[in-house]
Amino acid sequence: MDKIALDKRMIRALASEMRIDILRKIDSGSMTLSKLTDDLNISKSTVHEHLTILIESGLVKKVNRDNKWVYYELTGKGTEILHPHKMTKIIVLLSSAILSFVVGIVGLYWFVRSIFIFPDEALNLNLRAIAPYEPMHLITGLILISLGIILLSFGKNRTKR
Repeated sequence: MDKIALDKRMIRALASEMRIDILRKIDSGSMTLSKLTDDLNISKSTVHEHLTILIESGLVKKVNRDNKWVYYELTGKGTEILHPHKMTKIIVLLSSAILSFVVGIVGLYWFVRSIFIFPDEALNLNLRAIAPYEPMHLITGLILISLGIILLSFGKNRTKR
């Protein structure tokens, strides 16, 4: 996870409670100047002035969607300032998915191995712990692989936001 270097502009932008309120409003979704004005109950010129400072600091960006309205959205820096723990959650989620996937593959390996090792070979190889045709390895392996795939897809969707 990269650290955010706070420069003079960013500190100036975060020094105002009104600009922090604007960041929180934009965090819920992209907004127009008019929508921000209505939600915050302040004049358009004041909101525009605060947005200009937020854009200069790199916390907010302008997005022209349909050439009629200008929307304001958080940048990556803005999101990390408001949600510093979000990246940690994604890392934990993806790590859990990978671990689940690997353990599931190991479970399937043990199941396949138990199919191809005959009981007398297992005794000769000192593999008494492996019971032939152990369905629990198969079930556990499939469940863990499925869980890993679900967690990976969920983590992939979370990183796009």
